[in-house]
Amino acid sequence: MEDDDPVVQEIPVFLSQALAKNLYIYQYPVRPANRDWTNVKVTNASVKPKNQMVRLEVGLDTYSDKYCSSKGEQIALNTDGAQEPHYSRNKEKEKAKYFKHGIMDKIVYESSGPCTETRHYAVAILQDKELHCTPIQGIVQLRPSYSYHDKQDKRMEKSKGDDEMDEEAPPEAQQITVKFARQETEVAKKAREKSFETMSQRISEEPWFDAMWKNSESDHAELERLKLFSATSSDGSALTLRPREYVRALVPPHEEDEVDADKKVSLQDQVKELLNNAKLLTFSEIRLLLKVPESAAGEATLLTALSGAACCVRGVWAPRAPPPPLAPSALHAAARDHVLYLFTQHTYIDRRKVTAAVRLPPQDVLQIMQSVAKYNPNTGWELLIPPDTAFEEKYPEIMQRQNLYWEARQRLFSEMLMGDSVPKRQRKKSQRDSGSDSMMSPKARCNSVSEEDSERKRPKNKSATGSGKRTRHISASNTPDK
Repeated sequence: MEDDDPVVQEIPVFLSQALAKNLYIYQYPVRPANRDWTNVKVTNASVKPKNQMVRLEVGLDTYSDKYCSSKGEQIALNTDGAQEPHYSRNKEKEKAKYFKHGIMDKIVYESSGPCTETRHYAVAILQDKELHCTPIQGIVQLRPSYSYHDKQDKRMEKSKGDDEMDEEAPPEAQQITVKFARQETEVAKKAREKSFETMSQRISEEPWFDAMWKNSESDHAELERLKLFSATSSDGSALTLRPREYVRALVPPHEEDEVDADKKVSLQDQVKELLNNAKLLTFSEIRLLLKVPESAAGEATLLTALSGAACCVRGVWAPRAPPPPLAPSALHAAARDHVLYLFTQHTYIDRRKVTAAVRLPPQDVLQIMQSVAKYNPNTGWELLIPPDTAFEEKYPEIMQRQNLYWEARQRLFSEMLMGDSVPKRQRKKSQRDSGSDSMMSPKARCNSVSEEDSERKRPKNKSATGSGKRTRHISASNTPDK
């Protein structure tokens, strides 16, 4: 750049480490660039973690006008053989079949690693005049796999071998040669380990592990994309580091220093342990307890650690994952996230409505609510500590991202309840109990009705003549809060 070249615009650059160890780039060299993966149906996905290999099974539209059914059936017949009758099918043979429906209804994509040195590559996203970069772990290229042709060749060889055995030819004498292995040198050993045969054997020995494929427009994908943004504020910059810290960031320490550094607990682990014990804390309290310096660099470092280990509710920070006693199952963890989401919309919430929404026993719901809230007889359940409005005003971009996070978690919670295997009669009852006043999709932030007010407004059961016995129905959700 020349000296008289003017600076048109300055864009702050942030580094996010939330997905640094799990972020891979998928490339499809033989797939046309004008065909995206929006409408592609991935029927199965599997990985080999050690060798960084990916295998995707993409379904084909066998009812399309461009698909030749006779050719697809012939390929499946050559690969797996003739279809057996339904009453005589073997489960093990069915699992070993390449095409399970008797027709070529899928294309398999397998990956290869074109680039082994990926430390200098990163994925960047530009939004609101901010550039957020995330280092990648690897790059893989996915190409169509034609392994079913190898299976056809094996079937042909096996059939030929069976025919030769039927001829009952006399065995021929074979000459046996005895060879003694030489002692392998270190150079020869390294060369053998880098050979194609050894690498192929190592790859084939590692089993495939099933993976879960999520569409790019799903809520899971949206939650993962939010991790590409750094939690640091616009004021944070690498140039605000102290000279010694900046030099240490440029020049990596020696191996002995790295061993000593590994023994120390990272700031993110300290934040996680602190919030698990304290349940809820404000940003200033966390900074004081962890002795983080009151500088732009210190706040940026603490915000980065908080983004990976905690979640924010109206300026107050809570652990992202609940402690083990509060999360015996995925539904309990989702119920806790649902309670925290309600506090982002309401100042007070009703425990009975939460119990009807999450479909958990009342004692479990009470334990979850006591971990993040306290009961006020005059109003209802509220957060353990007051909201931190100062933090909300100082970091609006962080609050906006946290709100997107809670909305995505709430959609996942709704999908989990819809997909729960509950009998129809019980499902209708839970919807009737929750009513149209359910807090699954709350409105704008306001004070919700407390439990005491709802008890006072409930009409009393009076008899016209004064005779007869008064009945009282006690439900599980009316257990006392305290």
